[in-house]
Amino acid sequence: MKTFIASLILVSTMFSGAVSASENSFGGAVPFKSTSDKAENVQHLLDGSSIEYQYQNGWAIHMELYNGLLKYEWIAGPMKGNSNKDLPYRSRKIGSKQYMINWYEQSKPDFVTLVFNFDTNVIYSSGLIMIGTDKQFSIFDGGIIDQSTLVEK
Repeated sequence: MKTFIASLILVSTMFSGAVSASENSFGGAVPFKSTSDKAENVQHLLDGSSIEYQYQNGWAIHMELYNGLLKYEWIAGPMKGNSNKDLPYRSRKIGSKQYMINWYEQSKPDFVTLVFNFDTNVIYSSGLIMIGTDKQFSIFDGGIIDQSTLVEK
């Protein structure tokens, strides 16, 4: 578990330094320069999967991943009913039935990273929300996977 937490801290540190706005595989300007896109092909390892998870505060999300895209809908909590779809995502396998995904939601703008452990049914999230606005804030939370259909590529 200590190794897993250290990995999350390392990932968060990698995304915390703003370099400059650049164009990447998310199809728009983002507030950092990604080095991983050039070093490797973008992967969509969870296409065909669906995941329902909830945070410790009771807020819950249903997510589906398909054709390199994801869609989500808040199904519990104050955000209930809010949704988005056709968001390009990236993924990486980080262990047995453990995946990290991220996406940039240009319309908000939000940048979110999720880590799923399907063996223990836990999820961790980190993100910058409403980037560049006076309402910008960060998220760093955890929760449980209530149900999932995992399709591993």
